[in-house]
Amino acid sequence: MTFRASLNTRTAIGSVAMLLASPAMAQTAQPVTQESLDQTADQDSVPATAPETPVADINDNAASEIVVTGSRIRGVAPVGSNVIAVTQEEIAQAPVNSTNDLLRRVPQVISLGANRQGGSAQNGAANATRGAGINLRGLSTNATLLLYDGKRFPPQGTQGQFTDPSAIPSIALSRVEVVADGASAIYGSDAVAGVVNFILRKDFNGIEARARYGITDTDYKESLLALIGGRKWDGGWVMAAGEFTKNTDLLGGELDFYRNNNLDRGGRDLRSTNCDPGTLTAGGRTYAIPQGGLTTANVGSLVPNTRNQCEFRDIEQVIPNQKRWSGVLAASQEVTDRIRVFADGFYSKRNGTLLFNSTVNATVPRTNPFFVSPVANAQTVTVQTNFLDDLGPIPNPYRSNTWNVSAGVEADLFGDFQGTVYYAHGKSEEVADRKRSGVNGGALNAALADTNPATALNVFGGPNNPATLAKITDNYFVITGRTKLDVINAKIDGSLLSLPGGDVRIAVGGEHRVEYTYTDLWIGTSAVNNHVTDDGKRNVDALFGELFIPVVGAGNSRPGLERLSLSIAGRYEKYSDFGSTKNPKLGINYSPIAGVTLKSSYGTSFRAPTFTEVSTVAGGAGLYFDTLPGPGGTNLQGIGIAGGNPSLKPEKAKTFSVGVEVTPALVPGFAASLNYFFIDYTDQIQALRGTAGLLTNPIYASFVQFNPTQAEIQALINSGLPINAQINPALVTYIQDGRRQNLGTSKMRGLDFTAAYNWNWGDLELDAGIQGTYIMDYLFEAVPGSGLRDVLDTFGFTQKYRSQADVGAKWRGLTTRLTWNHLGGYENTTVTPFQKVSNYDTVDALVAYDINQNITLGVDVRNLFNEDPPFVNTTNGYDPQSSNPIPRLISFSARLKY
Repeated sequence: MTFRASLNTRTAIGSVAMLLASPAMAQTAQPVTQESLDQTADQDSVPATAPETPVADINDNAASEIVVTGSRIRGVAPVGSNVIAVTQEEIAQAPVNSTNDLLRRVPQVISLGANRQGGSAQNGAANATRGAGINLRGLSTNATLLLYDGKRFPPQGTQGQFTDPSAIPSIALSRVEVVADGASAIYGSDAVAGVVNFILRKDFNGIEARARYGITDTDYKESLLALIGGRKWDGGWVMAAGEFTKNTDLLGGELDFYRNNNLDRGGRDLRSTNCDPGTLTAGGRTYAIPQGGLTTANVGSLVPNTRNQCEFRDIEQVIPNQKRWSGVLAASQEVTDRIRVFADGFYSKRNGTLLFNSTVNATVPRTNPFFVSPVANAQTVTVQTNFLDDLGPIPNPYRSNTWNVSAGVEADLFGDFQGTVYYAHGKSEEVADRKRSGVNGGALNAALADTNPATALNVFGGPNNPATLAKITDNYFVITGRTKLDVINAKIDGSLLSLPGGDVRIAVGGEHRVEYTYTDLWIGTSAVNNHVTDDGKRNVDALFGELFIPVVGAGNSRPGLERLSLSIAGRYEKYSDFGSTKNPKLGINYSPIAGVTLKSSYGTSFRAPTFTEVSTVAGGAGLYFDTLPGPGGTNLQGIGIAGGNPSLKPEKAKTFSVGVEVTPALVPGFAASLNYFFIDYTDQIQALRGTAGLLTNPIYASFVQFNPTQAEIQALINSGLPINAQINPALVTYIQDGRRQNLGTSKMRGLDFTAAYNWNWGDLELDAGIQGTYIMDYLFEAVPGSGLRDVLDTFGFTQKYRSQADVGAKWRGLTTRLTWNHLGGYENTTVTPFQKVSNYDTVDALVAYDINQNITLGVDVRNLFNEDPPFVNTTNGYDPQSSNPIPRLISFSARLKY
């Protein structure tokens, strides 16, 4: 399904609202200009009942009372900025299982960073609880601000590094609006690439239930159950909704494309050497341990420069199992004819299990009773192996919960001025409960040094004492992150004076936020363990204002100058821990004739560093034993350093856009837009550990030391930094410093486009459209002074071209839709020579039938032709952040409304 970018994407009442409510026409959001809002401003209205009021659910509401995402002034559409809209009917028809997956179908949303599939780009490796954020333009989940009804979510993730919008049940959403333009002048920190606003279904009257069950030709399944109920009365309403979603494991062994030996596809063999039997290293040579194990009796059969290689596809979770519960409650009541009170709240939790493999890189001393070496008089040998056959995959559960409550008052003050004040309080907790997180280094070394054959560890392929295996896998690495957010926000807005072109309107207000973050890393064993904790709080005070000036409007238009509107906005924020920022934004709309609008905007934005980014011990800081693809085409093992930096500065950005939107009266039902954007993003905070291409891309060369000496390795291990994984010094081939720094500069420019058309053939209603984004340039400087490099269409960065096109039809009760999803090819720069990765094209199909006005049954197929992700010469043979590994998914759905 295609989500159209409309002209300001906010309807008024009457015919436009009816359009949004029509299932057949829901795919094409008609352009809405300031003119369409003004035309209804004089009608009787029901005042807004919360900071944001959706149009699609309030058909009685006049446009003068509507607050549009991207502006804080009622009755004013964002000036100079495009808005991408997803209507309630599109949400219901989308073949996805979560609010997050819904947004990832928008071409401007890139799957880099935190997502269910994992991946390492943009700190994706830190996503220990498999949440999923929204990443506009591919600049980072941290650079996209998420709101619900204009209010912030509590940060989520074990580092507070993203916000997962699936905390809001999709059935409770009236509309989702995306402003893919800098918006810090309106909303403050984080709105660098833009803002996404999830608007609740207010004034819902009745009961609606949805169910969806999806199957594949593998064991992977998805399911959804959702219910919403609401009641309206004179002067008030209440709405409650709940949703349950579930998916099973999608394992690598079920997918033909998921493998590490890709020699037959022109790729590399990246299989592990941690096999059973394993690989022994002695005297600088490797030896494959034979089946049945190695003893002094058969040591002479070892062949030098051989190794055992294996894969673990049958236990590797391409997408891990997950359950999610979410609920929301909202209400509003008029106290008098001038005062209204409102409140809302949501709660969401998710849990699942990640499977770990008990691999070891063991340095075996000669005193071990099972010691064998092909090199005479060797004092130690190194063995890479695993205990999967003995222990099976080790389950490590994770869990998350987040909630938020808010309440406020809205009052008519004087003239048409209105005041709103609200207080919001929310918390989030994420726990990766890894109490058997691989192998404990201390217990491993003790078991290797044990001289008792009954209890010593045998890594040469023979049997082991179950108690010994239990002891070495008693390894705590429990990650806990908690955040708390308190917000007090007050705003007044109304008309200052009247001009021939319309009313000059203003909004001013202030905000006070208290942000709190707590992190805990619980390491050790069940008997001896240690908590590495840190927490911090910051206060943020803000003042903001916005002015709308209709220079030319319906009252003074003339040929060649139908409308001309200006907008000036600004926001000042003072932080208790690093200083203050000021961010302006200017916008202009110009309509030479009815149905054509030219628009442009310029502004500055910023992102304040989070607590875990400035803490030296929070968020899993310390040393890790990492495995990454190296320059020679094979995997290399080494030490990765992670952690924060108290000297970080805010990220800063300048944004500019100019575009045109067309809704010709001569072609009813047609809408098109073309928008140019430019982003200059500086002082980007980079956490490089695990970044794709870290060992192979020259832009990261200054952060990697190859072939460190044993003295350098030991000095780092003894430095006092937490050791978060067993490190075998004999196998370390590199040290990489992945601690956060203000390093990056990005310069991106491109085009967003959309075209949509609705028409009728008798009683057959048809619609078709396309929308996409084309990145013209993406220059990135990894280190100040190193020079800008073109990273567009390269591994770990965004691709040049993304689009989605669809065609739909409705005849009586039958609805059909066909959607084509396209992602352009790119270059895999982690190998030499660079690999050209092919385009990724999938097709989705939908058939639904309204049995009556209350019951709708449907079947949708995602990835109709069962297209595999394109081959990428990297670990597992595909790019988890640029494709969807789920094979053809057939889903059956039902919707009941009363």
